[in-house]
Amino acid sequence: MWKQFFWLYFGITVIIEMLVSFKVSFITSRIYNYLDLFCIGYFGYIYFKEIYNNSAIRITSIISIIVGGLFMFFSKTHYSIATGFLYSAFLIFISLFWFYKKISEESREDNILYLCFFWISSALLLWSVFYIFRMLPMYFFVKTDLEFSYMLKITFQIITIISYVVFFKGLLCKR
Repeated sequence: MWKQFFWLYFGITVIIEMLVSFKVSFITSRIYNYLDLFCIGYFGYIYFKEIYNNSAIRITSIISIIVGGLFMFFSKTHYSIATGFLYSAFLIFISLFWFYKKISEESREDNILYLCFFWISSALLLWSVFYIFRMLPMYFFVKTDLEFSYMLKITFQIITIISYVVFFKGLLCKR
């Protein structure tokens, strides 16, 4: 059922990237924090449904959205690194939580590689780890080593593309 809402996630992400790329005057980098909060809600919902209405996912999602909103509200910069870090930590948590639940199932008969959430969780995990690696030193390297900052940005864009390819692999799975 969640696959029918995937267009919403991609649509919002593409619209935001286009607004930023075309340098629309009223758009600041704060829009990425709003995207982070939306994605926490989106992925929280689909993982909540996938893991049989697990209350740990629900509680973690709600707390992450509230805390992320507070980080964003009190941030002194346009983009709140704390909200971005929270989003990445949330994706890592739900991905690893899903892996744990599937691996620990005694009644599991299917090969985990045939499950769409294996690929989606793998993509989210890969993207989140590189996002943290790029984001945490972002402001530091812009001031001290612009060339390295640019290399991190390009590497992150490549990882994002790879993550989306793996994500699409998951969408093509039947289960």
